[in-house]
Amino acid sequence: MTTVEIECGDCKGKVVEILSFDLLEPKNLEVANGRFDSDGEATLFFDIPGDRFLTIGVDSADYRLIYIFAGKKTNIQYVGKTMQVKGSSGRFYTYLAEFRIISDSLLALADQKRTGSHQLREGERPAFFQGIRLAVGHFEDLVKADKELVNAHKEILLFYMQSFSQWLIRSFRVVETEETYTHWRKTGNKANGFAPDFFNALAVSPERVNSRFYFYIDLINSELLHHLWKPVEFHLDETGSDYDDGTVGLQCAQVITNADFPEPLSELMLAKNLYHCLRLSAVTPSATKLFDQFMRRFPRSVFAPALRKQFAESKALSEGEPAKDFKGFTEDGKPFQFSALKGKVVYVDFWATWCGPCIEEFPHSKKLIERFKDNDGIVFLFVSFDKDVEKWKGFLARKDRLNGMHVIIDRNEPSVADFYRITGIPHYLLIDDQGKIKSANAMRPSIPETADLLDELLALRVRRSN
Repeated sequence: MTTVEIECGDCKGKVVEILSFDLLEPKNLEVANGRFDSDGEATLFFDIPGDRFLTIGVDSADYRLIYIFAGKKTNIQYVGKTMQVKGSSGRFYTYLAEFRIISDSLLALADQKRTGSHQLREGERPAFFQGIRLAVGHFEDLVKADKELVNAHKEILLFYMQSFSQWLIRSFRVVETEETYTHWRKTGNKANGFAPDFFNALAVSPERVNSRFYFYIDLINSELLHHLWKPVEFHLDETGSDYDDGTVGLQCAQVITNADFPEPLSELMLAKNLYHCLRLSAVTPSATKLFDQFMRRFPRSVFAPALRKQFAESKALSEGEPAKDFKGFTEDGKPFQFSALKGKVVYVDFWATWCGPCIEEFPHSKKLIERFKDNDGIVFLFVSFDKDVEKWKGFLARKDRLNGMHVIIDRNEPSVADFYRITGIPHYLLIDDQGKIKSANAMRPSIPETADLLDELLALRVRRSN
């Protein structure tokens, strides 16, 4: 049993909660909750399987990150807005708080360097990365030299700092360029699963996975997406292979398995690979195979419930399943319901006025609309995620207006993004004349095969009507 005792004179009667982030899904899990008494004191009891970072929040606000040792008592005191941890581990917590200030400053600087006039040029990156290493390295040296810190606490602090530094630097190296593709062509081969940079020079630590080191988990996410999934997908594109997201996931799973990581780390990466695949795709035979592989290898996995849920949701978006209805408003403010278009082939474009890649596709959309302008069996539906209705209307009023049906989502209704698992825009949806899903993640207008597929669905509609 783990105990957390909190003193906060300004918190009388307020609710306190302790949260843990989920390793697989982008959400928080409640570990414990309680209420401060009339003396401003609260005691929470809970079980956790191992030491980990947790978040403490008061009245669903003022969230603070803290490391909790399982099976021990942690005494916390709020002095004004400052949170202090009392007891023999106080020195450890002081270092943790001080590094938090440093990491927040580096994160703010990194955000500045990614956007606006301060954006990093390619030649400035080495010096900027070296600055991050020096700032973190200086703090590491202080921790290593501190003779009052026990070794176990030093290991936690050093791993936390190193994971943060590696993750922050690697977060700048996710942009794909021709140089990246050339590198993958030259160095990707069958032996490395066509992912030559996967998990290069990163600490392999199953213990830290179980300890919920969130920067390390972010580092794993980055590795899987940018140094495994994308180079594998690039290779399949380059070789002209016939594949779907499940095929990519299967090949990535093979690379992870061949790497022979310790079991907790391998299980996490395979679960994340499968989760990513199911989030991207409807259930295909290859995605089903990937799901079955994981469940056979890890039948009692802690990730199994979430993966089964994702699998069921993905299956509901498979070809032939009924389209999910949603509501919105037309340009003149009239209510719109998607199901009213049943009987037509519907090509849906989810977009927003602030989305550059969405607008880049519009010239190709115009060509498609022009090609099918005399066919009343098809509707080109443009669904905007804009919050500013007037900005949306202003965009549509331009001289180069895009023809088709335009609606904006109704934010008082359940999210269409959740219905169709839309994680980014532009996103396209193709529905046949019977109101059934042809593709929940359809090809873009710029892909030549899109027009051919629309021809097929319209021909099928004609045959059904006869």
